[in-house]
Amino acid sequence: MKKHALLTLLIISLLVAGVRPGYAISKEMYQMMQELDALQQAVQTLQKTLDTQTAVLKTLIEQANDNVNKMKVNMDDLHDSMQKNLATSNAHLDSMTTQIQALSESLDEAKSRIGKLGEQLTQTQNIIQTLSAPSQPQGVPPGAAAPGPGGELKPQANVPDPDSLYNSGLSFYNGGQYDLAIQAFQDYLRSYGGTDRASNAQFYIADSYYIQKNYKNAITEYDKCIERYPQGNKAAAAQLKKGFALIELGEKTAGLRELRSLIEQYPNSREADLARQRLKKLGYTVARRRSD
Repeated sequence: MKKHALLTLLIISLLVAGVRPGYAISKEMYQMMQELDALQQAVQTLQKTLDTQTAVLKTLIEQANDNVNKMKVNMDDLHDSMQKNLATSNAHLDSMTTQIQALSESLDEAKSRIGKLGEQLTQTQNIIQTLSAPSQPQGVPPGAAAPGPGGELKPQANVPDPDSLYNSGLSFYNGGQYDLAIQAFQDYLRSYGGTDRASNAQFYIADSYYIQKNYKNAITEYDKCIERYPQGNKAAAAQLKKGFALIELGEKTAGLRELRSLIEQYPNSREADLARQRLKKLGYTVARRRSD
């Protein structure tokens, strides 16, 4: 319809202009009609291409929307799963915490009972030793050796042997029963103060006070270990812990002096290394002296 309308319009224009229709005009009109047909076909092809591309684009957009929706669903599922796992983990953690607290309370209670049993056992042993000990001869002070039939002195029967007494104190110390450890080691020193393990016993007395944060008594007992047993195997350890105790009491200058003295006397010992570490932590540096 459009093509015929254009043709009619063209003929009328030619007539109005005074151009005589003829073979040439008919040929020109035919060429124009062909060009119009070609143009119309090109427009139709372009329209089809546009429609096709629009359809493809629409399909791609729909697919993208589908993918986005799927991803959103997956994210929601993942979020829900993580929330559930987190809730489960929190529940397990709360349960474990409760169990640990219960076990800790049970352990504290057990340690308390063991401590009481240890005290009762010690008291019972003392009673038994007192009852089984022979009566003290007149004129012999308590705790002194009693004369035998020939006049020689015999040790009291109620004093335990050194191994039993020392091991008893060490057992109390390792078990955290520091008051009982102090008592046992003091008993050991009263009866066996000249033995090889006397230095150890004195150190453990001091260390029991230190662990209980009774630093003043600890320093006093560490001094005894250093002064009475300078050749003992706990002299360096006693000086190290004395320095630590002084620092804990706020006597920093005295503590630093003690640690430096330890390093000078025992430069290659483990205690000297610990002293250097403590000094470094406090902002001081002491060079290691090479051994000859």
